[in-house]
Amino acid sequence: MKKKAIVMWIIFVVCVISTIALRYFSDRQQIQYETVSAKVISAEKKTLKNRSNGNTYTSYHVTVEYEGKEYELKNAHSTYEYPKGKEITAYLSRGNLYADVAGVKSSTPLFYAYFGFLVGSIVMLCVAINSSVKAKRK
Repeated sequence: MKKKAIVMWIIFVVCVISTIALRYFSDRQQIQYETVSAKVISAEKKTLKNRSNGNTYTSYHVTVEYEGKEYELKNAHSTYEYPKGKEITAYLSRGNLYADVAGVKSSTPLFYAYFGFLVGSIVMLCVAINSSVKAKRK
Protein backbone atom coordinates (compact mmCIF):
# COMPACT_ATOMS: atom_id res chain seq x y z
CA MET A 1 0.00 0.00 0.00
CA LYS A 2 2.91 2.34 0.64
CA LYS A 3 4.07 1.99 -2.98
CA LYS A 4 0.66 3.14 -4.15
CA ALA A 5 0.90 6.29 -2.01
CA ILE A 6 4.36 7.07 -3.42
CA VAL A 7 3.11 6.60 -6.98
CA MET A 8 0.16 8.94 -6.30
CA TRP A 9 2.50 11.64 -4.96
CA ILE A 10 4.73 11.27 -8.02
CA ILE A 11 1.73 11.63 -10.33
CA PHE A 12 0.65 14.70 -8.33
CA VAL A 13 4.09 16.32 -8.75
CA VAL A 14 4.06 15.56 -12.49
CA CYS A 15 0.60 17.17 -12.78
CA VAL A 16 1.74 20.29 -10.93
CA ILE A 17 4.87 20.64 -13.07
CA SER A 18 2.79 20.13 -16.22
CA THR A 19 0.29 22.74 -15.03
CA ILE A 20 3.04 25.30 -14.45
CA ALA A 21 4.67 24.58 -17.82
CA LEU A 22 1.38 24.74 -19.72
CA ARG A 23 0.46 28.04 -18.06
CA TYR A 24 3.86 29.46 -18.98
CA PHE A 25 3.49 28.44 -22.63
CA SER A 26 -0.17 29.50 -22.73
CA ASP A 27 0.71 33.01 -21.55
CA ARG A 28 3.46 33.35 -24.16
CA GLN A 29 1.51 31.85 -27.04
CA GLN A 30 1.07 34.18 -30.00
CA ILE A 31 -2.60 33.95 -30.89
CA GLN A 32 -3.72 35.17 -34.27
CA TYR A 33 -6.85 37.27 -34.23
CA GLU A 34 -8.27 40.15 -36.19
CA THR A 35 -10.07 43.18 -34.76
CA VAL A 36 -13.34 43.63 -36.66
CA SER A 37 -16.48 45.72 -36.47
CA ALA A 38 -19.73 43.78 -36.13
CA LYS A 39 -23.37 44.80 -35.81
CA VAL A 40 -25.45 43.53 -32.88
CA ILE A 41 -28.56 41.64 -33.98
CA SER A 42 -29.82 40.54 -30.58
CA ALA A 43 -28.74 40.29 -26.96
CA GLU A 44 -30.53 38.36 -24.27
CA LYS A 45 -29.84 37.39 -20.69
CA LYS A 46 -30.91 33.99 -19.42
CA THR A 47 -30.99 33.07 -15.76
CA LEU A 48 -31.22 29.42 -14.80
CA LYS A 49 -31.93 28.23 -11.29
CA ASN A 50 -30.67 24.93 -9.94
CA ARG A 51 -33.61 23.33 -8.17
CA SER A 52 -31.52 21.10 -5.93
CA ASN A 53 -29.36 23.77 -4.31
CA GLY A 54 -31.04 27.05 -5.30
CA ASN A 55 -28.00 28.54 -7.05
CA THR A 56 -28.59 30.67 -10.14
CA TYR A 57 -26.51 30.83 -13.29
CA THR A 58 -26.70 33.74 -15.72
CA SER A 59 -25.69 33.40 -19.35
CA TYR A 60 -25.56 36.07 -22.02
CA HIS A 61 -26.42 35.26 -25.64
CA VAL A 62 -25.35 37.98 -28.03
CA THR A 63 -25.76 37.50 -31.78
CA VAL A 64 -23.82 39.74 -34.16
CA GLU A 65 -23.50 40.08 -37.91
CA TYR A 66 -20.13 40.32 -39.61
CA GLU A 67 -19.70 40.29 -43.40
CA GLY A 68 -23.23 38.99 -43.91
CA LYS A 69 -22.84 36.05 -41.49
CA GLU A 70 -24.36 35.67 -38.06
CA TYR A 71 -22.09 34.75 -35.16
CA GLU A 72 -22.70 34.15 -31.50
CA LEU A 73 -20.42 36.52 -29.63
CA LYS A 74 -18.31 34.42 -27.28
CA ASN A 75 -17.22 35.66 -23.85
CA ALA A 76 -19.91 38.35 -23.52
CA HIS A 77 -20.25 39.44 -19.88
CA SER A 78 -23.44 41.49 -20.11
CA THR A 79 -26.23 42.52 -22.46
CA TYR A 80 -26.43 46.24 -21.70
CA GLU A 81 -23.22 46.84 -23.69
CA TYR A 82 -24.85 45.35 -26.79
CA PRO A 83 -28.05 47.19 -27.75
CA LYS A 84 -29.63 46.04 -31.02
CA GLY A 85 -28.11 47.77 -34.05
CA LYS A 86 -24.93 48.96 -32.31
CA GLU A 87 -21.59 48.58 -34.09
CA ILE A 88 -19.14 46.90 -31.73
CA THR A 89 -15.49 45.92 -31.81
CA ALA A 90 -15.06 42.15 -31.81
CA TYR A 91 -12.13 39.80 -32.22
CA LEU A 92 -12.19 37.17 -34.98
CA SER A 93 -10.15 34.05 -34.29
CA ARG A 94 -10.48 30.50 -35.63
CA GLY A 95 -13.91 31.19 -37.11
CA ASN A 96 -15.45 32.64 -33.92
CA LEU A 97 -16.09 36.18 -32.74
CA TYR A 98 -15.10 37.11 -29.17
CA ALA A 99 -16.04 40.10 -27.04
CA ASP A 100 -12.49 40.61 -25.77
CA VAL A 101 -8.94 39.37 -26.18
CA ALA A 102 -9.17 37.36 -22.93
CA GLY A 103 -11.86 35.24 -24.58
CA VAL A 104 -9.57 34.56 -27.52
CA LYS A 105 -6.69 33.54 -25.24
CA SER A 106 -8.81 31.28 -23.04
CA SER A 107 -10.22 29.30 -25.95
CA THR A 108 -7.02 27.74 -27.24
CA PRO A 109 -6.24 24.01 -26.95
CA LEU A 110 -3.15 24.87 -24.88
CA PHE A 111 -5.28 26.75 -22.34
CA TYR A 112 -7.75 23.84 -22.16
CA ALA A 113 -4.84 21.47 -21.50
CA TYR A 114 -3.59 23.80 -18.75
CA PHE A 115 -7.03 23.87 -17.14
CA GLY A 116 -7.31 20.07 -17.37
CA PHE A 117 -3.96 19.59 -15.62
CA LEU A 118 -4.93 22.18 -13.00
CA VAL A 119 -8.06 20.18 -12.14
CA GLY A 120 -6.03 16.97 -12.36
CA SER A 121 -3.50 18.37 -9.88
CA ILE A 122 -6.21 19.15 -7.34
CA VAL A 123 -7.75 15.70 -7.76
CA MET A 124 -4.36 13.99 -7.48
CA LEU A 125 -3.57 15.95 -4.31
CA CYS A 126 -6.73 14.56 -2.72
CA VAL A 127 -5.98 11.04 -3.96
CA ALA A 128 -2.37 11.19 -2.76
CA ILE A 129 -3.39 12.41 0.70
CA ASN A 130 -6.04 9.70 0.90
CA SER A 131 -3.51 7.02 -0.14
CA SER A 132 -0.99 8.26 2.42
CA VAL A 133 -3.56 8.18 5.23
CA LYS A 134 -4.59 4.65 4.28
CA ALA A 135 -0.93 3.55 4.13
CA LYS A 136 -0.25 4.92 7.62
CA ARG A 137 -3.25 3.11 9.06
CA LYS A 138 -1.90 -0.22 7.88
